[in-house]
Amino acid sequence: MNLDLFFPTPVYWYDVPNADKLNKHLIKHIERWAKKDKGIQKTNRGGWHSSVEMHIKKEYESLVKEISKMQKQVCVEEAYTAPTFLGNMWANINYQGCFNKDHLHPNSHWSGVYFIKTPKDCGTLTIEDPRAGYTMTMPKQLPRNKLPQRLLRNIDYIPIAGRLLMFPSFLSHSVDVNNTQEKGKSGWRISVSFNFIQS
Repeated sequence: MNLDLFFPTPVYWYDVPNADKLNKHLIKHIERWAKKDKGIQKTNRGGWHSSVEMHIKKEYESLVKEISKMQKQVCVEEAYTAPTFLGNMWANINYQGCFNKDHLHPNSHWSGVYFIKTPKDCGTLTIEDPRAGYTMTMPKQLPRNKLPQRLLRNIDYIPIAGRLLMFPSFLSHSVDVNNTQEKGKSGWRISVSFNFIQS
């Protein structure tokens, strides 16, 4: 028997070199920003969500370079004939007990997240199967832990500091509750999210 897998949905990831140094720099500036700015309410339930012009702030240039470099590689893999540009970028802090509800990112082609601070049990990134028709029937199957990856209806990414993920903006995703046992700032889950669109 032969198997053809059609309509695959890519999720690209990359571990940034020398992430420890970059993350220390980002944590310092993001914490300072959060201290003087109340932030905005989007999909976050609790926590802090910055305004979305982070990509034009000088102190985040090093991260923008890493994100842009990876996006160029994604464009090659996806056979794009025109470049994309970074439309917006923002910081997220999920304090203990905070989360982000299920959502997607309209008016963009690629979205992503860079994990900066990820204490144990700080909440996974859950990505849902985008095929609406696939949810019309629920066949009896083996337990989730015995299914091959291609049959899962959602994927949980455990956040790892220094890891950069990119996925199509139409993918619905959420961030589980930060249930870390670490106290104070040690328990903060810090990340950066962003969107690219083709020009």
